[in-house]
Amino acid sequence: MGRFSGFFITFLVVLIPSSLLAATPKSVRLQTEDHSLVVIRGRAVCLDSAGREADSLFGCNDTGKAFGFASKDGKLYKFLPTDPMTPVFTDVLVRQRELQLSAWMHRGDRLEIIKVQSVKDGKLYDIFYYCDICSITSYTPGPCPCCGKDLDFREKLQ
Repeated sequence: MGRFSGFFITFLVVLIPSSLLAATPKSVRLQTEDHSLVVIRGRAVCLDSAGREADSLFGCNDTGKAFGFASKDGKLYKFLPTDPMTPVFTDVLVRQRELQLSAWMHRGDRLEIIKVQSVKDGKLYDIFYYCDICSITSYTPGPCPCCGKDLDFREKLQ
């Protein structure tokens, strides 16, 4: 993705006021030529080998496991296979929460994540992982790239 595209994505995310995102439980769309910006509420789910929602909330930590997103209105979305943000769903703490995704919707209803937030009592919380030793923030779980300590899951009221 070029520098202009990254700037454009950041500009669009900043351009949409948080109050609009918080007040929109189903979806918001901003259309461009080959994709649109959407905001969807629902839950992250594990997908089986056929691309359907798997039965287990806890059994999808296997390497290479595919994740989907089940919206509140019952639609199941899949992610682009190249999306670097989907590892956040390997954390059962994230899969247990009601979430709001800001994402690009590509052809075939494939999502590319821009931001993942949890929803509690109608309020949005930013989800991230943090190392208190090195003061490093990540948006996916795992070890700290500096000291190797497991990053701690955090939620911060937006």
